[in-house]
Amino acid sequence: MIAAALAWSAYWGWSAWMQRSAIEAWFEGQRADGWEASYEDLAIRGFPNRLDTTFTGLVLADPETETVWEAPLLQVLQVVYNRDHVIVAFPETQVLTRDGARHEITAEGLRASLVRDGDLLLRANAEAGVLNISGEAPLALRDLTAAISRTEDSDRRYRIAVNAEGIATGGAALPGGSEDGLELDAHVTLAEPLSLGAAGEPRPTRIEIARAEIGKDALRLAATGEMDVDEDGYPEGQLSLRVENVAEAIEAERRAGRVPEELLALIEGGAQLIAGISGRRDTIDVTFEFRDRRTWLGILPLGPAPQLR
Repeated sequence: MIAAALAWSAYWGWSAWMQRSAIEAWFEGQRADGWEASYEDLAIRGFPNRLDTTFTGLVLADPETETVWEAPLLQVLQVVYNRDHVIVAFPETQVLTRDGARHEITAEGLRASLVRDGDLLLRANAEAGVLNISGEAPLALRDLTAAISRTEDSDRRYRIAVNAEGIATGGAALPGGSEDGLELDAHVTLAEPLSLGAAGEPRPTRIEIARAEIGKDALRLAATGEMDVDEDGYPEGQLSLRVENVAEAIEAERRAGRVPEELLALIEGGAQLIAGISGRRDTIDVTFEFRDRRTWLGILPLGPAPQLR
């Protein structure tokens, strides 16, 4: 019995040492690639069955994309005998800076669970009671759940599902007991399988939106569509969009005073025109087509297609 306890203690100590060595090697590799990658302290605890890694003063910065992530505390939790299942506990406050824009992220109970096969991501889930993102377009979500999972038919195709029971924008308070919220069910095919150690952002080759809905105040928006994406990020395909309660939503913004009257009048006129084309007074039903790197509404060219990269 004593021998077994000593052997397990030695195994845990070796596992903790290997964990620390792998983390330090990863950070050294990021710095060698030109990143700023640092932490003030790294602690590994959890004996006898867990490997609980705690970072303090964590900073990761990619100079190519001008993206900086700062977290005062981050915990990565694992069991010794299943290193491919990881739970990440995020701090109440973290900061993300991208293209010079600083976003402060505050959350209640923000956690993520990841299951991997080596460096390849098999599935991930995240949840938060409340998630607030500051910036030029602040966003708040309540009872948020999100999931991404690799499908069985391809190692490059992933299902993405997101749900939030409450949504607020522009610094408004989160609604309670209302129909405000969002829901997304989509599949995305990538050029390469999702790898936790890969540099750069994953490149989509196909996007299939089965259901995308958002309700905010009076406004209701729903979208479906299927698009292939070329090597430069331009879509080829269709996106159908339905917007309900347009007039009521515009009037609510007018009363709130968040949008200049001139811009509201422009949106109102355009909405009435498109609603008239679709045959409904207060509902817009349109299908956008993306081809030849341009966006079309029927036979009308609207301009360049969005670049998804």
